[in-house]
Amino acid sequence: MGPSLSERRTDEETGSEKNADGSVDGSNISTATIGQLGSVAIGVHSLVGPALLSLPAACQRAGLIPTTITLMFAYLLSSLCALHMANIVSMVPGNRNFQKTVEFSEPFRIFWGPKMYAFTQATFFLCAMSQNVSAIVDTSQVIDNFLGHTIGSVALQFFPSNLLIWKQDACTKQEVADGQCDPFNGDDGPNILLSAGYLVATLIFLPMCLVDLKENSRFQIIGLYVLLINCFIFGIYFMITGMTLDNAPWFGNPNQWNSMIGIILFNYTLSIAIPTWLRSKSPSVDIASMVHTSSSIATILYLIVGIWGALAIPNVSINILEAMTTGAYGVPMQISGSFFAFFVIGLDIPLFSVFARANLVGSGVCSRRTANILVVYIPWLVSWIFYQGEAIYTILAWGGIIFTGIVAYILPLVLALHMVNRNEKGSVNVYADVIKGDRAQKAQLSYYSYSSVI
Repeated sequence: MGPSLSERRTDEETGSEKNADGSVDGSNISTATIGQLGSVAIGVHSLVGPALLSLPAACQRAGLIPTTITLMFAYLLSSLCALHMANIVSMVPGNRNFQKTVEFSEPFRIFWGPKMYAFTQATFFLCAMSQNVSAIVDTSQVIDNFLGHTIGSVALQFFPSNLLIWKQDACTKQEVADGQCDPFNGDDGPNILLSAGYLVATLIFLPMCLVDLKENSRFQIIGLYVLLINCFIFGIYFMITGMTLDNAPWFGNPNQWNSMIGIILFNYTLSIAIPTWLRSKSPSVDIASMVHTSSSIATILYLIVGIWGALAIPNVSINILEAMTTGAYGVPMQISGSFFAFFVIGLDIPLFSVFARANLVGSGVCSRRTANILVVYIPWLVSWIFYQGEAIYTILAWGGIIFTGIVAYILPLVLALHMVNRNEKGSVNVYADVIKGDRAQKAQLSYYSYSSVI
């Protein structure tokens, strides 16, 4: 049972007060200042990640038409999930104009009960942590790659203890071309080690994880510019190389469709960012405009890099990012790939840290200090253990896919369907009057809920 109407307490993160429904009343503080550009940057970073450069190989195996159809479906499904999530947040009593701090799990507690609330808290936390651990490891390896190509990188190896020095000239030309020139990947098998790249990544990105979404939006804007410039460079390279249908079939191997769909669908995670962004956005920023602009930019980038890359590079490596950063496609692509990995993948770390902390603190689960320990310090303290070891990394990746699918797609649509059954109305026009009537919306939600589960 929630607190009585007279029970209100100050929230440690926002300085605002707790309402009777459990949401945080932030009307007494001015935090809604993220403008259109910052909002789009946050949206694009929630939609584009390492999968962008995994798509060319997936497209060659699955085919051009299935890949394009999946991108269009992902655009539609992700946009609807994000808009439904915003609409659900607006249904919280007294929050029609998003004047309260209502994080991802709060609507599930208010409208569905404590068990669903606890489930969403757990899955959201595990989703954000799996995303962050993967991004921390990827970013650290990119920094080690850069150091190995210049002055050399070092790592402290445990069991047995040893000081390792790695330079890129230790790899053969074939390993570089195949994207298999990984730092400290020797013949002795995987080891637990702490590398210089990991320490550099910690010094740069850990402080960003400790600030709120407003401060992070500035970094996300920088990351957006880097992303657009790098994708432009990738596109120019693909055009100069020459694109031909001999490299990618119209319809590929149907057995590869699942892999391609997974790469695309589980990187369209805009709905995860929506609740935290709603309270921080400027009132002048239109929700539907942000969702569709971000999704359109992300989809265009996926089409340019994924489709053009598949058409331009024969037998493209599934590790094209590693191949780029090790120089397999020349120095300009090496520099561009390194910037992409550092800024685009690296800036995902503070973004998901902010979302996970906000969900814990905004819902009153713990204080900001405790949340920082859980979502910032612990991931940075343990992620170096997964620097090597494919089995552990595969388990981590599959965990991310499962939890991301639940949080980004299934939960928003299922709760939206639940609210239609309750005849609740929000302030966000999800379907823009294209689909009218509760019965039509219920049928549409049921279809997309079923599609998300599949």
